[in-house]
Amino acid sequence: MRILLIVAVLAAFPAVSWAEEYVYHGPWKTTNRKLDGEMTCIVTPLLNNAWRGRFYGVWQGVPMDYTVTFTGPVNALHGTANIDGAEYEWKGWITKQEFRANFGGDRYSGWFDLKRLPAKPSVTRRPDAHPFQPPSAS
Repeated sequence: MRILLIVAVLAAFPAVSWAEEYVYHGPWKTTNRKLDGEMTCIVTPLLNNAWRGRFYGVWQGVPMDYTVTFTGPVNALHGTANIDGAEYEWKGWITKQEFRANFGGDRYSGWFDLKRLPAKPSVTRRPDAHPFQPPSAS
């Protein structure tokens, strides 16, 4: 009976899979003040048109690093964020090659136009390999 209950509970939840991350880089521009810069964003697709983005770079000589969630289909993304006490709202779109959006908020308004960076090559290891042991040539 317990096994049947466990199987029924597990069947109610979809299988979890690791989402691929996409890395974009490029300019962001403010339109109400001259505070332009470059930033990188790591985008992780989540479930049901939900996304997570880690935006980082340097703003006026100070490192910035913010992680925000946003929603919508790829052609109509939208989100809100509180950054350093200011509220922002933005709308944009994403492809595997570009991530663009317009933003507005309590302090700044503007846009960003990011291009996807090439994926880093990965090395396949045997499951039993030591983490510091090079993969075998076989």
